[in-house]
Order: sequence, then C-alpha cells, then structure tokens
Amino acid sequence: MRAFLAWILPAAATFAAWWVFLGTDEDDQYTVLQVAGLVVVLVAIGVACGWLARRTELLGVIVSAVVGVAAACWTSWSDDDSGMFAVGWIMVVFGTIVGAVVVVTVTAAARQRREGRRPAP
Repeated sequence: MRAFLAWILPAAATFAAWWVFLGTDEDDQYTVLQVAGLVVVLVAIGVACGWLARRTELLGVIVSAVVGVAAACWTSWSDDDSGMFAVGWIMVVFGTIVGAVVVVTVTAAARQRREGRRPAP
C-alpha cells in the first residue's frame, strides 16, 4: 500500500497545485506571483516526498510528481489552436524532471545523513 501511495499522492498533489495556481486562470496570462507560488508549493511537495519516501520509492515519487504536472499542464494548454502548447509543455516537463530529481534526491540524502548521525537509543 505504501508503494502504491508513493506513486499516487505526489501526482495528485502536483496536479492539484498546478490547478490551484495556474489552472483557474481563464486567459493563461500567468503573473509572477502565480508561478512563484506554484514553484514554492512544488518544492515543498518535493521536500515532503523526499523526506518521507524510502530509498526504493524515490523513483516512483519523482515519476509521479512529473506525471502530475505534465497532466495538469497538458489539460490546461491543449486547447491552444496554434500547436505551440506542445513546445511549452515539453519545456515544463523537462524542468519538472530536473527539479524533482534534485529536490527529492537532495532531501532524501539529507534525511539519510541525519538518521546516520543520531545516537543509538
């Protein structure tokens, strides 16, 4: 069950974050505050996932988080008649991959290092 949740919860959280900050914007003219808010929340989700996930769940957490953002972005932008939404979608997905890998793995490494320094009870 825990592994299943590692694949589902980050996707749901990142999808929801996208919709809260950008998905409700009717004209897709995002402000700096909207995008900055989304980035802060995505980093917080990544830190939480990296801290709570086991080493064997890290890949699932990263893939899930990227899928959540990719699905939300595609849903939000796919009605663009110019077809240029695909270019933006690829850029967002690539950036999310890089960001998720860095945030989740650095957080997981910090947690493991911290656990390794704890004195035995």
